[in-house]
Amino acid sequence: MMKRVYILLMLLGFAAITVAQQDPMYSLYVFNGLVINPAYAGNAEVLRTSLLYRNQWTNVPGAPKTGIFSIDAPLKNEKIGVGLSMEYDKIGISNYTGITGIYSYKINIEQNTLSFGLQVGMGFSNTNFSSVKYSEGAQDDEAFQSDFHDVLPNFGFGLFYNTEKFYAGFSIPQIAGHALQSLFYSSSESAHLDLTNHYMLTAGYVYDLLPEVRIKPSVLMKYVTGAPLEIDLNGVVWFYDMVSLGISYRSLASFDFLAEIRINNQFNIGYAYEYATSEIKSFSSGSHEIMLQYLFDFSHAKVITPRFF
Repeated sequence: MMKRVYILLMLLGFAAITVAQQDPMYSLYVFNGLVINPAYAGNAEVLRTSLLYRNQWTNVPGAPKTGIFSIDAPLKNEKIGVGLSMEYDKIGISNYTGITGIYSYKINIEQNTLSFGLQVGMGFSNTNFSSVKYSEGAQDDEAFQSDFHDVLPNFGFGLFYNTEKFYAGFSIPQIAGHALQSLFYSSSESAHLDLTNHYMLTAGYVYDLLPEVRIKPSVLMKYVTGAPLEIDLNGVVWFYDMVSLGISYRSLASFDFLAEIRINNQFNIGYAYEYATSEIKSFSSGSHEIMLQYLFDFSHAKVITPRFF
């Protein structure tokens, strides 16, 4: 058993080397699209704050832990949305901290809306090879004697189209990451980074089954160079616009159980439990996500209506 855990830890360590600054994986984007698409900024029509934390692969030492805080709001004309997000991601001996500014612009097409989103930020990556502990009597490895600390700008882009019931979006949360890496660092300095664009396509529809029951099927397709196409199939049922329960299937990876409770018109709590279907299930009891979201209405001029996407 100890041998298996040791091998897994080594794999996690090397994974941290190769995927540093890659976009973290979330399940609660179903309730908070801003974490995957900057074009969502301002779509709540009030000042919105969100805190999301993910503990991946519980009981596995060095497994990913991710937190993100975001705030966004429309400007007075409601065509422009602005936001700010702060993110922390840790896996094994590597950690990443980022701060990002977000801008969106809406175009009204009859009763529908097309939004364009941009995000610009700075990321700070640290890989602490010197913290690796050796077993007693083991010889030091020169590859683990140096630490790496990098700072890189990042840029993202998104589109979001919605009608009253339907929505579709496309986003590239990090554009030109590899080009920026090559510009700022030599190949030897950046050997521990592998910045890759993530292409995300989303769509969903809200059906009114009964006056008090709504169902929202949705899909997310994500493509990353060098990896298989990943597809999330989601289904969420809303009861009385206050409580939602859902399930999600992530191809080649997991089943997710989703829930959100609207305590009132302003305060929401979301939770996701992920059961892995890959080989990692032999080591982990699952992954957990929690989200707290609060909407501020300073004008009191209108009622905050529930948002389903």
